[in-house]
Amino acid sequence: MGYIKLFPTLIAWWYSKGFFDLLDFIKATFVYTVNSFSVKTVIKTFFSPWKKMVKERGKGIDGLRDWLLDNLVSRGVAIFMRIFILIICAFALAIVSVLSIMFMLAWLLMPGILLFSIAYILAGDSLWR
Repeated sequence: MGYIKLFPTLIAWWYSKGFFDLLDFIKATFVYTVNSFSVKTVIKTFFSPWKKMVKERGKGIDGLRDWLLDNLVSRGVAIFMRIFILIICAFALAIVSVLSIMFMLAWLLMPGILLFSIAYILAGDSLWR
């Protein structure tokens, strides 16, 4: 008799607390992905030199020229690398988004698939001809 009450209780949990727990998991996955690529730090340090590779300024016009050139190259490399990191992060977020939508749809359809499977097994193949 207890098994009869089990299915409605499971369905009630599945579409209420279970679904909200799934949404919390998906949100945590997005936060983890953004944090894995350190997006805040990449944006804050977008124009900073790469790996803090800054040369001391030399004397005279040649020293100024070398200093400017080295700093511009270092900042150019940094901008290129940070743009690359942001693009890879965008791809990762797109993949996480698609997988999250697929997982949510599977979550919502799973009880119906279970009922259909049980009905198919119990009724046999003759029901669907």
